[in-house]
Amino acid sequence: MSRGEQLIRYIGVTLITFFFACAVSLAGSPPKKTIKTVARTARPVGVRPVVPRLHFCGEMVPTEHSTVSQKLAVALMSTGYGRHIDALKRRTAPYFAVIEPILQRHGIPNDFKFLPLIESDFKANAVSTAGAVGYWQFMDETARDMGLKITSENDERKDLVKSTEAACRYIKFLYRKLGSWTLVAAAYNGGIGMLQNQMVRQRKQDYYTLALNEETGYYLYRILAVKELFTNSGQYARMALGPMAYTDNPYEREREQARRMGWVQDDEPMPVGESITTEEGFTSSDNDPAVIDSLLAGILKKKASIKTVFAGDAEARLTKAGKAKLGQIWLFEMTQDVQLRETTVKAGDIIHAVVDDIDSRGQIFLRTLKVVSAATHESIPLTFLLINPATGQAGAPLPKALKSGWLTSWRLL
Repeated sequence: MSRGEQLIRYIGVTLITFFFACAVSLAGSPPKKTIKTVARTARPVGVRPVVPRLHFCGEMVPTEHSTVSQKLAVALMSTGYGRHIDALKRRTAPYFAVIEPILQRHGIPNDFKFLPLIESDFKANAVSTAGAVGYWQFMDETARDMGLKITSENDERKDLVKSTEAACRYIKFLYRKLGSWTLVAAAYNGGIGMLQNQMVRQRKQDYYTLALNEETGYYLYRILAVKELFTNSGQYARMALGPMAYTDNPYEREREQARRMGWVQDDEPMPVGESITTEEGFTSSDNDPAVIDSLLAGILKKKASIKTVFAGDAEARLTKAGKAKLGQIWLFEMTQDVQLRETTVKAGDIIHAVVDDIDSRGQIFLRTLKVVSAATHESIPLTFLLINPATGQAGAPLPKALKSGWLTSWRLL
């Protein structure tokens, strides 16, 4: 097949996928009678089936949007892991055994354990086209900023424990800046400067609606695809998953992107190390459109039977609203006792929050200046961000009729 024919075929697959997703989205849920029949045959009478919703670190993935579900379907096909997921689970188990306790100790969601699989395929001496090295693919400067030593004799980026500790420090730094685990993952790939610039330019705070470069725009979907294969492998066992066809050399394509982003120069030597490419190569089956359609149907079925609400670390009610302007102070009262790390926050404690931003969509961004104990009037050393309870991301839409009692969710930094 010629290069032109491959390109036409790829465009055709994309269009088929898009229109199929739209059709399924418009069709909505099956009739209630059908749902009841399935429930009776699959479960005891009276037990309503609950389909788990896709999420990343507790932040819901809006798969009801056709573009999101289409990208996830393509990512599921493109991982190259679908055909040997059981072998991959066995190979990654020792790495996860090391990484998971470190993530837990740092208070980082477990979903981040999939990053080094995406970044380096768990290869210690993996080197990217831009010169990033090791399990977590650190560039020299970032690695040193996070406390890793790099010498000709010893590069700690290749040490699983030390590089994971450094990755945790970097992830927490990104979260303090962004307030969303989804945006943290995007910034880990594309850089926090690039991501923040795009958020300001596009006036958007949501990864799924931001227009980003191809690599970062698909990065989270690759993580979600691997997580989905690991957690629901039986659902995809009979599907002929495999990587999508490319019309060029993927390594050269990555290096060209690195040149465009200013990470490498034409006269720089090729990096020494193991290239990060799919071991099976880049091939495609004759059933790509049918497989994508099947994947989309499964993804779009995962709609919550009831409205899914993201639970933050703390819940508080508005007691005194300032003006909707930068720098204004708002007061909120905790609704329940919460144990956060080594600190207990009790119902009645007061959050003193400052307005950081009001965006064009009417979302307000609040950050705590202090939390004051109602019993002792002492300040409690905790920092919260106001979050949207539907997505878990920083910022929340202001109610049309703002009044005392507005219930809000807060995420601990």
